Parts: sequence; C-alpha cells; structure tokens
Amino acid sequence: MNEQSIVLVKVEDLVIKFPVRGDRKKKYITPVDNVNLEIKKGEVLALVGESGSGKTTIGRALVRLVKPTEGTITVHGKKVNEIRGKDLKDYRQVAQIIFQDPFGSLNPVKTIEGHLRFPLKKHQGYRGKALDEKVADLLLQVGLTPVQEIRKKHPHELSGGQRQRLAIARALAVNPQFIVADEPTSMLDVSIRAGILQLMNDLKRDLGLSYLYITHDLASARYFGDRIMVLYGGKVMEIADSKELIKNPLNPYTRLLLAATPGSESQIDLTDMTNDPPDLSEDRRGCPFVHRCPLATDVCRETMPALEEAAENHFVACHHLDKREQWN
Repeated sequence: MNEQSIVLVKVEDLVIKFPVRGDRKKKYITPVDNVNLEIKKGEVLALVGESGSGKTTIGRALVRLVKPTEGTITVHGKKVNEIRGKDLKDYRQVAQIIFQDPFGSLNPVKTIEGHLRFPLKKHQGYRGKALDEKVADLLLQVGLTPVQEIRKKHPHELSGGQRQRLAIARALAVNPQFIVADEPTSMLDVSIRAGILQLMNDLKRDLGLSYLYITHDLASARYFGDRIMVLYGGKVMEIADSKELIKNPLNPYTRLLLAATPGSESQIDLTDMTNDPPDLSEDRRGCPFVHRCPLATDVCRETMPALEEAAENHFVACHHLDKREQWN
C-alpha cells in the first residue's frame, strides 16, 4: 500500500456543543455540527473559514483539548474520544498543536532550552549530554541560530517569528506524526509568514508529517494545503484539492471568501454583503449561510444541503449549484 494513501486521522459525524446562559433552562450552541474529514499520512488538509466557523474547536478536539459531544475521532487506528491517563500521555506523542499566539503559548520565565528539555525528558527519555545535543538539533532544525546564544534566552528576547519557530520545535520534541497548526502565521509580520510556512513544508517533506492547517487565508491554504475544506457555522460547505477549489469554487460561501482575498480577480460586489454571524443554536435549521447567500430560497432555510460529489473528488453542500453563475 502506498504510504500516502494511509488514512492517519479520521473524523466521523463530529458534534461539539457548548453551554450558554439561558433564561430558565440550559441552552447550547453548536460550533461544530456533523463534520466528517480524513487526513492521510504526509498530507496537509487546510481548514478555511472566517472567525467563528468552528475551525479552532475542531483542531482542539483532534488533540483532545476539547471533548467531543458526539461522533468519533480516530488517529493512527485508535479512537481517542475517551482516552485518559497514560493513554492520553502516549497520544501526546502522536498529535501536537501549534497555537496562533506564539508568545501566549510559551512560559515567559523559562529559557528557550527549558521549553524543549521538558518534553524531551518526559516523552523521549533524554538525559545528560544526549539531551543537550537533542535540544541543539531541534533549534537547528527550525532555524534558531546561533544555537548557543539562542538557547539561554527567554521568549521576550525573541522576535515573533523566532517564538513561533520555538513553538514548532517544542511540538517536534515528542516526535509526532500529526500536527494541528492553528493559524500559525496570522499574528506574524507579513514579511516572515512565508518563512514559517516554508519551514512547516520542509518538515512535512523530511519527517512525513501530516497537518490540519487552520487559516482564514485562502492564499496560504492554496500554497500549503494539499486539500482545502471550507467551513461555515460549523458545517462543511466544500472540500476539494487545493488547486481545483481555487480554480473552480462551487459553493457561494467559497466564492465570497475568494472575492475577499487580496489580489482576487472576482467581480463579486462585496459592499452590500451583511457581516452578521451564523446561527449556532442547537435547534437551527437549514443552511448556515442562508442569511448572506444571494441564491437562497425557502428550501435553503428549511433543509441543510447534503455534501455531495459535484466533480471528481470535489464535494459541495448547496441546493442551487445550477444557479451559481447568477451571482457575478
């Protein structure tokens, strides 16, 4: 079997609900609603959508920082929904996360080498000289040089890009197979974003890593992702190979995202588009994009469209694919 055809991460019918304060009885919102996805070994799935779409919640569920309400998460052939104790510790060596804010995810009182020594000792069993050498190897691997100078510094002494490289090195310290990268470049200067994405791409190639790459930026999703999944209001709106989705977007929401991307050649007029958030209540009906979609009809308000294969390996949820050219 081709290694790249092996499914490493499989999510089936994932539902995540959070309680909110109600008048008398407990109410819930559903930021992730019946999501299915697969990530193969060595593959990058880019999860795209605006803020509040449920992207980060899915990512945190995959690394067991959020517990699913319903559905199944299988990683490396093992169901991880209910694991705890030693099994959860072992799972940390399979799946890691890189957070959006590189400063907020680091301990300000620990040195750079201190951030790496702890996971290397706890999960890999390194000690003494071998531990010092492994710390140096990790710093070199992510481009933090000169090593002897960098390792003694604290996070506040590094630039934003250097801090994110340290966060990547810390994730690599446990030798993971799968990494959730939660908007890892969004808080960095534009001039250094490409370097971080290139580093992650090199690690994918050299280590065979798989990624769930969370972003609101379709341009970086196309560059780094093998496939793109578009999410809105906790629902999957479209999924396809990166080049195919950018070239031939089928869902109105995907077309809206492309139109809002800097440098887009889209002719869609965004000036009259509402920015109202989607309804996340647990008793909602219909398509979550219905209040913003120019093609919406009564059926859209009543029934969520099924995710169907509109072209080879190109899946879309929309009742009105035949009318999409009406929106120019």
